[in-house]
Amino acid sequence: MSKLNASDLIDLRRSLVSLASLMLLMVLTTGIAGLFAAWSLSEFHLRTEKTLMEASAAVSDARSVQANFKLQVQEWKNTLLRGHVEVDRARYRAAFRAQAGKTAESLKSLPAEVDRLQLLNDAGAPVKLTDLVDVPGISTELAALNERYETALAAASAEDAMDGWDPMLADGLLRGADRELSDRLESIPVALRKAIDASLHKSQQLGAERFDTLSRFVWSAILFALAMVAIMIWRILRHPALAR
Repeated sequence: MSKLNASDLIDLRRSLVSLASLMLLMVLTTGIAGLFAAWSLSEFHLRTEKTLMEASAAVSDARSVQANFKLQVQEWKNTLLRGHVEVDRARYRAAFRAQAGKTAESLKSLPAEVDRLQLLNDAGAPVKLTDLVDVPGISTELAALNERYETALAAASAEDAMDGWDPMLADGLLRGADRELSDRLESIPVALRKAIDASLHKSQQLGAERFDTLSRFVWSAILFALAMVAIMIWRILRHPALAR
């Protein structure tokens, strides 16, 4: 091998520096790609866990609507059974109306709470609670039933009622009227629970797809880095200074 001149040494040194710089750049690139993949998967799983926690709270709130309605019915029964004295009747009636307000308000706020969860259907699109259950229809039925309660109370308290208070009349006007509505209120958490399970299954599918995509992305970055380094080494090995 002939002696290398200064120009060849300088050129070779530049090539080696370029190789070292390229290798460092490729290491940084693959590292960043790996960190991005890890961050993306972590964020996805955190969002999924947060959604599940909020969904569990929404199911609990959906069940509380029915619980509030049952308490409303109980206050109605208390009014009929223990309202013979006018003072007591006024107190029980106020408790019944307050509980009726809680039932209506909790039912009214439920759709917005569930819709914020962004539950997914089989196509990956967000699901609204009103797509699962006819909440507006149930709210209308509840309002109509509450009007019937008020009408029955007025009839039982009419001047021509027995002794100014006839609970048997009020009970006869509304006997069994709450059963169908109670069943419909029960259908809300049941439908919501099914939607959550379906959304969890879809999220797992999307998570697997994201993992596959990010894995291909990272491996592509690694292969690209190796290819660039290999090309650079090949060019250095073909340097005229090393070929002598």
